[in-house]
Amino acid sequence: MKGSEMAAGPQSPRGGSPLPTRRNEKVAEQVAREILRVIQRDGLAPGSTLPSEALMLERFNIGRGSLREALRILEVNGLVIIKTGPGGGPIVAASTPASFGQMWTLHLQSIGSTYRELLDTRIEYESMLARRAAERVNAATAREISATLQETVDLPADDIQYATVTTGFHSVVCDAGGNSVMALATNAIQSIWSRRVTTVLFAPEDRPLVHQHHRDIAGAIERGSGRKAEQLMRAHMEHYREYCERRYPARLDDVVDWS
Repeated sequence: MKGSEMAAGPQSPRGGSPLPTRRNEKVAEQVAREILRVIQRDGLAPGSTLPSEALMLERFNIGRGSLREALRILEVNGLVIIKTGPGGGPIVAASTPASFGQMWTLHLQSIGSTYRELLDTRIEYESMLARRAAERVNAATAREISATLQETVDLPADDIQYATVTTGFHSVVCDAGGNSVMALATNAIQSIWSRRVTTVLFAPEDRPLVHQHHRDIAGAIERGSGRKAEQLMRAHMEHYREYCERRYPARLDDVVDWS
């Protein structure tokens, strides 16, 4: 995106555009919100370059310190990346469950949330999302879920590959539920869990049963049977809870740690 594309709106006497304000909000927070609005309004894809510092200083009519603080707010929250060196500057980052989860863990640690509570939340949300996915299923959704199942036919022996494939199935079901807030929260919990508890979902001898669970859930979604899809997903996730209780009993009661 060219820098001039940000120079929209009424101009102040110094040539910048006045910022919408909220009571007790810092200038840097106002600027961060405006930059995010530009990213959303212009549909800027991850990797897109934002205007130079000079152009944004002129656009927002603020000091260099406030602009850098605004960019730092967006960077800390995983929404931009500051590229250093020649040709560097702020670029749009991919908004992912992992980046949201990283930010979220800071708040979870501050209120003393445990990994057991995270798992409880995931079970509830994912069960509801499976039901919603079935209630709003269409041909495109059915094809996408079927494609993720096909990837698990050979049940990869490598633990990381297996985790990636099976997590993909759950992510697709969550996204098919049609509620971006619930899907983001659920997928973020999965990201937190895989980084801080375990990446491997089940032992090799248990994996054929897991694949059967996935096929049953997918079948209920494709038939549009919301209640059945919810029941099957809940039973599948309760099976996972039991597995975690056996392998990681002490870890479940640890407070979520930010890192």
